[in-house]
Formats: sequence, structure tokens, C-alpha cells
Amino acid sequence: MLGAHLWQRVLQLGVVIAATSLGVALWAHAHGGPWQSMLFLALAATQLGVALGVRSRPRTWQNPFLLWATASAFGLQVLAVYVPALQQLLRTSALSLPQLAAVSAVSTVGFLAVRLQTVAYARGAPPVPPNSPDVAGDPLAPDLGGRSSSRQLSARTGSP
Repeated sequence: MLGAHLWQRVLQLGVVIAATSLGVALWAHAHGGPWQSMLFLALAATQLGVALGVRSRPRTWQNPFLLWATASAFGLQVLAVYVPALQQLLRTSALSLPQLAAVSAVSTVGFLAVRLQTVAYARGAPPVPPNSPDVAGDPLAPDLGGRSSSRQLSARTGSP
């Protein structure tokens, strides 16, 4: 199920998301900011960045519903930080505009990590053994515009 080195890639992204989120929280705590609210937003927004980054064509309108869903999710997260009733329920604190901008900027790390991982995987991944599952179903594999990579062909034909 997590063949073709997918589990390593998932683990790498998990480390990036955790490190980014905790880094924001530690920075906010050290500067006396609302670290829990910043952690909440950073964690969720970094994951949304990963969701956008795993798309096969990330800068297109090919799947507008994913764009609307991620924008809506980010908007709801921001509401959880700024609407008084939600602040009380979730125990969040309002962020200043620079704090919100900082969290938003840092959260792009999730998107960038997936895109860099995709490029690195496409260029330097070890060959797929003939008995491993086909990598064509790998959601993190780069899109080749309908063409199969040599790795995908060797996985299908059994040739090196």
C-alpha cells in the first residue's frame, strides 16, 4: 500500500509539517505572542499547503474544487481565531496582522516541501524492482503529461 518509497516520503513531510509548526510556536512563545493560536494556524495551513502541493498540476484550475476547499478551510481557521464565540470555544487568541502574515508565509513550506520532494524523487529515486507495485498510482509521483517514466515502464514490464 505504501510501496515505491511512499512511506519515507510521508514521514519526511510529517517531519517538515511538525518542525514548521513547532518552530512557529516556539518563536511566538519566545516573543510573548499567542503561541497556541499561531501553532493551530501554522499546523492546519501547512497541511493545506501540502494538499495543494501534491496536485499533479499545482498552478492550474484543473481541479477548482480543491482550491475552493483549501481556501474555505483556511478561512474557517482564521474565523476560529478572530470570532469571539469561536475564540471562547476553542480557546484561541486573535493574532496581529504581522503574526497572521508570518504564519501564512511560513505555511508555504508545506507546499514547497512537496514540490521539492516530487522533483527530487523524479530525478534521483532508485529503480523500482520488477516485483514492486506500479508507481503510476503514487499520488506524489510527478505528472509526466500522460507519458510513462522509464521507472513505470520497467515496473510494468519487469525489465530493468
